[in-house]
Amino acid sequence: MRIQLGKSRLLGSVTRRGLAVGLVTLAVFSGWLFRIEAVSGQASAGLQRSSSGFPVLPDAANPHPDGVRLLKDAMQQQEHNKHLKELNIQRQKEMASDAVKLLKLAGELKDDTDKSEKDKLSMIEVRKAEMIEKLAKSVRDKMKATVGN
Repeated sequence: MRIQLGKSRLLGSVTRRGLAVGLVTLAVFSGWLFRIEAVSGQASAGLQRSSSGFPVLPDAANPHPDGVRLLKDAMQQQEHNKHLKELNIQRQKEMASDAVKLLKLAGELKDDTDKSEKDKLSMIEVRKAEMIEKLAKSVRDKMKATVGN
């Protein structure tokens, strides 16, 4: 019986020692938690809060689209499309005016070449030909490019 009594005393002292260590660990851990709460309370003091008391999150924090965001995105898309249509209309007007200038210059060049000698071109005729080339290239580039597509 002595052997059993010795074992129980040994287990009893280990249990008391383990209990003391556990209580000290619990006290340190709970103090650490209270410190974290105090620091986070100070950090969250600058946050805006809703009427329910919860902090208000920025728009970027909500990754799921809601009705307001969908409406906002749709309105922005409509504005963008409207702007693109205006740019296309402006481009078409510029193409039309350039085409009119091109036609006028081509007619003037034809009249000038008909009046001049067959083998010689004047500097004015050469410059008109260069302007016709530039306008033709401009009209061709504007026809290729559609804003937004």
